[in-house]
Amino acid sequence: MKCIICGNSDHQKLFEGIVKCSGCGLVFFDQDLSEDEIKKLYKEGYFKGEEYCDYEEDKNILQKNFTSRLKDILRYKKQGNLFEIGSAYGYFLEKAKKYFDVEGIDITEKPTAFARNKLGLNVHTGNYLDFEISEKKDLFCMWDTIEHLREPQKFIEKISRDIKTGGYLFLTTGDIGSLVPKMQGRKWRLIHPPTHLYYFSRDTIKKLLEQKGFEVLEIKHPGFHRSLSQIIYALLYLKRRKNSEKAKKILKLIDFPLYLNTFDIMHVIARKK
Repeated sequence: MKCIICGNSDHQKLFEGIVKCSGCGLVFFDQDLSEDEIKKLYKEGYFKGEEYCDYEEDKNILQKNFTSRLKDILRYKKQGNLFEIGSAYGYFLEKAKKYFDVEGIDITEKPTAFARNKLGLNVHTGNYLDFEISEKKDLFCMWDTIEHLREPQKFIEKISRDIKTGGYLFLTTGDIGSLVPKMQGRKWRLIHPPTHLYYFSRDTIKKLLEQKGFEVLEIKHPGFHRSLSQIIYALLYLKRRKNSEKAKKILKLIDFPLYLNTFDIMHVIARKK
């Protein structure tokens, strides 16, 4: 596979199936999955046991993170139209609609139906690359999404066309150049292909965004809220590719929220030139 940033075909093997571009340093899963294979990964089970312990039940904790991200957005823009890629159940858009005209898209059917029918949100089911927006947007958001994309460069390129000049792109993703992944190597919790396909660092995410017409204004490492059940489930079951209903029921009995900052998650803020 050619690197999506520099086009180099010379790669260094880091772990099984994971390589690092010898040209620009981008780390990625060295297998080209089809769109159908990608869609199969993100069915209902993804949010209930395969990736998350239970995404729906964690709504209050997830929205604590979205509230923090919204505060960052409001430092740059306080009104306008906002589009979220990878909007899932619509929990972020539910918070953001207080300030913005919101719209979103996700490839998974049940979460998008929930966002439309239960939360009354303008959320579409489908691939953003095939979606035509009605008007250019002031803001785009991708929360923990870009690492899942088969062709993230095409998403950034399309956003660059669909956003107004001076508009803002906000995204979060893991930072493979930070201390924790350097220490843990293959055991870093965010290395789990094929759901995570790309592993950006500060340098590589900046290169990609600048190539597509964005100026990176800020990259920081925010903390995040997690439920105890999600943390334990991820550590004990997801790394072993196990989905245990019994474990989820037991964990719910001892559940409470935690705030952590492992300084390996990036919040990137960029502006369209």
